[in-house]
Amino acid sequence: MGNHYHLVLHTRRANLSMLMRHINGIYTQTYNRRHRKGGHLFQGRFKAILVDQDAYLLEVCRYVDLNPVRAHMVPHPADWPWSSYRAHVGSQLPQAWLDTPSVHGYLLGRDVATGRDAKRAALHYEKLIEQGKDVRLWDASLKQQMFLGDDTFILRMQTLLEPDRACAAEVPRTQRRGRPDSIQASLKTCERDEAIVRACREGGHSLSAIEREVELSVSRVSRIIAATKYEYQPGLAQTKN
Repeated sequence: MGNHYHLVLHTRRANLSMLMRHINGIYTQTYNRRHRKGGHLFQGRFKAILVDQDAYLLEVCRYVDLNPVRAHMVPHPADWPWSSYRAHVGSQLPQAWLDTPSVHGYLLGRDVATGRDAKRAALHYEKLIEQGKDVRLWDASLKQQMFLGDDTFILRMQTLLEPDRACAAEVPRTQRRGRPDSIQASLKTCERDEAIVRACREGGHSLSAIEREVELSVSRVSRIIAATKYEYQPGLAQTKN
């Protein structure tokens, strides 16, 4: 794209920040040498979205491949030279780091075992892209500006965070929701269950941190959050049981 780029990544460890520093650093050095410039090339921190791959991987790939078309930069995804589209539709070999077989596996609902399977999956992907030109994914499905998945997926990801680290420590400031001063501050202004939900989903506090403040078990805190339907408006937190 003109001023940004998209990557769909599967990380083995929680080291995305390290990877992005490396990629942006190497690219900036190369760009500055080529154009005889200096200084930073990208402004601010990258934005990351955690994706439930079973439900949304294909939608995310489609979104990324169609982005240059929606921006009127090229008439067709195949015309964008930095896209994975051509590899996914079988018109060129994928790079070693590109996991086209996994994308094809989701299209077929099983692992790709033969060349015929790969060709079938490539045709399915081509149709998927063609059918998605008018699809608007993020507004309807993105939650809390950083999760692409249902409430169960969100809770599972939050539970997997290291107990001694708050969610917000890994969330860019532009993706936060006005973190409360403390869990206790929320407890003074609203009911306990609502305070728990706000502390987790607005404040980014870990489940273990909430557990210590409200004197409930982690499993009990998890059940309260999972059982509460949550809607957010600027300056207003609403819970619906």
